Amino acid sequence: MSKYSVALVFAVLAGLVLAPAGRAQTASPSAAGDQAKADKWNSIPPIKPSYAGKKSAPAPRRDISGIWDAAEQDGGRQPSGALEHPALTAPRGQGVEGGRPDETGIMRPLHYTPMGLEALKANKPSGPSVRQVPAALANDPVDQCDPIGFPRMELFELRTIELVQTANQVVYLNQFYGNWRVIWTDGRELPKDPDLRWNGYSVGKWEDDYTFVIETVGMNPRSWLDHAGRPHSEDLRVEERFHRVDHDNMELTVTVYDPKMYSEPWQGLKNFPLHLQPPDFDISELICSPVDMAEYNKQVGDAVLAPSDKKK
Repeated sequence: MSKYSVALVFAVLAGLVLAPAGRAQTASPSAAGDQAKADKWNSIPPIKPSYAGKKSAPAPRRDISGIWDAAEQDGGRQPSGALEHPALTAPRGQGVEGGRPDETGIMRPLHYTPMGLEALKANKPSGPSVRQVPAALANDPVDQCDPIGFPRMELFELRTIELVQTANQVVYLNQFYGNWRVIWTDGRELPKDPDLRWNGYSVGKWEDDYTFVIETVGMNPRSWLDHAGRPHSEDLRVEERFHRVDHDNMELTVTVYDPKMYSEPWQGLKNFPLHLQPPDFDISELICSPVDMAEYNKQVGDAVLAPSDKKK
């Protein structure tokens, strides 16, 4: 059993997964909507059908500010790796996965360099994928409450984000792990030889009145790209394209460039839909606590490890 699949158990033990979010997934659409209207704190975004066919005003020029939700049913959780390249041989739930050394035979394979393939094999993910291992054998840095890093904050558990524009910056606030970034728009160049950061260094510019493009470099290679354990090097460069479709809808495309690890660029998200929320939407806290994670590992990690796999 993977750590992802026992998330509900972990929620009881540690409270990492918030109760309001869990209630939203099990309640009826009308009940979830009523709760969201009644409570101004820990707001619950509508489910995907609520957005279907909704009429919207034209998009404002050069403006991506606001609170944007990635509806779960659109695939923002990405438990088996980046949405466009899940590490699965069949759609989730339709095939037997786990235990493989590499990603041979997955539906949409990535093209690794020899260095990239070696780095991939060293990463042991616990999420549902072809390389899944028992939870106690995983070496996912997030399982130790290391920073999730960029771009994994968008290629795993993409939930609700807030974008705030100022004269010289776009401030990016991410619900998962309480993450934040600053995207500079003052015309500066990216650093040539940066001190590595978990979230890197970002600059952004408008390609046209409705498309904002961000370039990010300088990411710490200790982080993974996604929940399937895809690696990256210190030369990683990521391009994000936020395209404002209309007032209420925006699309996000994330492209990975890392010639040390991959022989060609690849997209983790392609035109992924984001939905504007009301300005009084209160984003829930969702932060990894080392103390709670240790309790999870103590009470759940060993319990889901097969007896033959337990470390001596």
